[in-house]
Formats: sequence, C-alpha cells, structure tokens
Amino acid sequence: KEQVLVKNSKALATVLDEMTAAKRGMPWAETFDVIPADPLPFEDNPLDVHDDLKREVAFYNLALEAVKEARNACNDAGVPFSRPDDFFAEMVKTDDHMAKVKDRLIFEAKKMDAVAQRKSNKEQKLRAKEKRANKVAEKAKRKKDHFKAVDEWAKTAASNRGGALVDDDDEHFNGQNKKRMSADRKYGHGGKRGRFKQNDRKSLDDMSGFNPRGNFHGGSKSKKGSGANRKGKRARDAARSK
Repeated sequence: KEQVLVKNSKALATVLDEMTAAKRGMPWAETFDVIPADPLPFEDNPLDVHDDLKREVAFYNLALEAVKEARNACNDAGVPFSRPDDFFAEMVKTDDHMAKVKDRLIFEAKKMDAVAQRKSNKEQKLRAKEKRANKVAEKAKRKKDHFKAVDEWAKTAASNRGGALVDDDDEHFNGQNKKRMSADRKYGHGGKRGRFKQNDRKSLDDMSGFNPRGNFHGGSKSKKGSGANRKGKRARDAARSK
C-alpha cells in the first residue's frame, strides 16, 4: 500500500511552538544550549568551502568560542565541569589487555630495529667489498706500473749502453753472470736426474737377458724336498711311536 506524504504546515508550526515553550521553562543546565556570537563566515566574507584548511580552522574557532561561553554559563549555574584532582578513572580495558598491547608495541619496535640493523650490516658489507676490490685493483695497477717502469728502464739502459764498460748489472741483463759461469766450469751443469729405469731404443731392442723358461733359478721349480715322497701324517706318527 503506497504511503501518501502530506505537508501539514499548520500542525508542524504548532508542535514547534509547544517544544519551544517547554524548552524555555527548563533551566540551562538541562539543555546546555550554546550559540556563539560570531557565526560561520558564510555571508559577509564568503569562505571557500572547498579549502579544507580554512574550513577546519573556521569550525575550530567556532567550537572554541562555544566552549568558553559554556564554561562561563556552567560557573553561573554552579555546574561542575572540571575533574577533581583525586578522581580515580577506571580503565575501560583490563591490565592484561594493556600488557599485550605493550608487548606488541615492544615487539614491533624490536622488529623495526632488527630490519634497520640488517640493512646497515648489508650496506657495511657492500662498502667493505667495494673497498677490498678497490684495494686489489690499486695494488694490481701499482704492480703493473712497476713492471712497466722496470721494462722501460731496461730498454733505456740497453739502448744507451753502446760501447761502454760492461758491469755486473749489465751482465745480469745480458743473461751472463761471472759467478754463474765460474760455478759451471768448476762443478758442471749437473747430470740427468731421475728416470734411470726408463727404456730407450737401445735397451728396448736388447734381448740378451731374456730367459724363455722364466727368470727363476734353473728355469723350473726345484723338486728337492717336495711333498711327493713324503709319508702321510699317520705313517709319520706310527714311525715316531716305534
């Protein structure tokens, strides 16, 4: 069944008048109605309602003015509005719940510290690795420059030597050394080392030491003292018991 809405202005005005009259007869402490003297700046100097900051500041100033007027009205009506110094307010949440909340906050703080520490350690490792790589590269560069300088000095010395007197250093660069040459004349250059049993072409073709019957004595096993003529154990025991 469709509901029909009827605008009864006369009845609405009557109800409003009754509510207003009933309200006027009530003390202020029952209504706490506070209307600031300065309205919102929407008429004389229109405020841009789309500016969030200015709009919130206007609401804050209006609420602050209303609170000040309400404090004065409470003082006039003898209504207390401040909390006593010895007032004990029981917590809505239990101590166990707050302990869990505290433990959770401590855990989150430790977790964040651990993550930050891991990041710091990882960054330090990367820095240390880069430092070691730079040090190795610098060392290799110094070594390369050193050998290059030595080679250049040797080439310069060889080109500038010409017909000058030859000293010990020049002999060393020329591959000749007086001490080495004297030791070679006195002790020789050394003989063959190791591989004494290695065959060569001559020893491979030499068949003079080959024995077709084997390399043992006589070419066969000796028959002397063999077990073919030995008596059995019982016969030997019987012979000993006689």
